[in-house]
Amino acid sequence: MTDEEEDHEEELLEAELEQSPEQAADWLRNLADELEDGEELTVSTDDDSVTVALPEDNLEFEVELEREPEDDDHDEIELEIELEWLVPSSDADEE
Repeated sequence: MTDEEEDHEEELLEAELEQSPEQAADWLRNLADELEDGEELTVSTDDDSVTVALPEDNLEFEVELEREPEDDDHDEIELEIELEWLVPSSDADEE
């Protein structure tokens, strides 16, 4: 396997949504329920949906909260939640 093949990243889904806090909480609650209950995780937006396998063991969980000045009257708050885990490679299916 070449370095180029090892570094290839496949973006499965990316979306930027504008929702009320209640709608965002509902979306996150559904995601949390799937994390807790299933062997798979489905991430959905109005336009797209992707399902991936969940780990059998632990996953890596990262939280970052930032404040950035937007203008003289407002700051932007950004909350990033990142989960990472390993699944069998799709290349392993081809062998």
